[in-house]
Amino acid sequence: MSRTALIATVICAALSLARADGVAKVTTFEGVVQIMKNGASEWRNAKPGTTLEIGDQVFTHEESFAEIRYAIGTVLRMDEKTKVTIEASSEKTIKTKSAIGNVWVNMRKLVATGREFQVSTPTAVAAIRGTVFDMSSVPDSASYVAVFEGKVAVGPSEDLKKKLEQEKKKATKVGKPVEVPGPEEIPGPYEVSLEQWRTIVAGQRIAVRTDGKFAQEKIDMQAAEKEKFVKKNLAMDKELMKEK
Repeated sequence: MSRTALIATVICAALSLARADGVAKVTTFEGVVQIMKNGASEWRNAKPGTTLEIGDQVFTHEESFAEIRYAIGTVLRMDEKTKVTIEASSEKTIKTKSAIGNVWVNMRKLVATGREFQVSTPTAVAAIRGTVFDMSSVPDSASYVAVFEGKVAVGPSEDLKKKLEQEKKKATKVGKPVEVPGPEEIPGPYEVSLEQWRTIVAGQRIAVRTDGKFAQEKIDMQAAEKEKFVKKNLAMDKELMKEK
């Protein structure tokens, strides 16, 4: 799996952050982690407890790591060389964008029930209401979503939808998109464009290329759990569930 990954995991209700404290907070980090506040022109070093608002960006340098906890009860952990932006926060949805990097998002137990957490890359969006998944993005290549627990809805990003729409207009023959129900294995790699939302369940992974084509496969869970970033987060999740 690519070094640029998004991974969703678990958080306890007691980890709630007050709305007055912002959308999220940087709780812990290792190495060099920097934040660019919305409207600012310079990156500044992060500190534990730094409040994050809509439009703020967080970047982890080489051999660095950061954990962000959202007010709704989501934990998002960043691997090295990862950048995320908090895009939006409403009564129904919180959106975070990762152009590059590995992110572990823990939402098995929501503080605010009924709210959805979305993570997007240049080609795909993963929407969850309580599950464990890994999502990766390689610039100018592909995005990957690997589900470790529960299920994740995966759809095309706004940029990808615009690109596919432009290609449709240029085509001499335009067919109506046919929704492919999920979850199930796709016969052969990259045969169909991701134009409809799909449901990916535990033990599955989907890859979405910049041309919109996608492939779905089973995960070698034993091999995946040995990866450094995945292993670290699984261990942290166990400790997380012990918190009151």
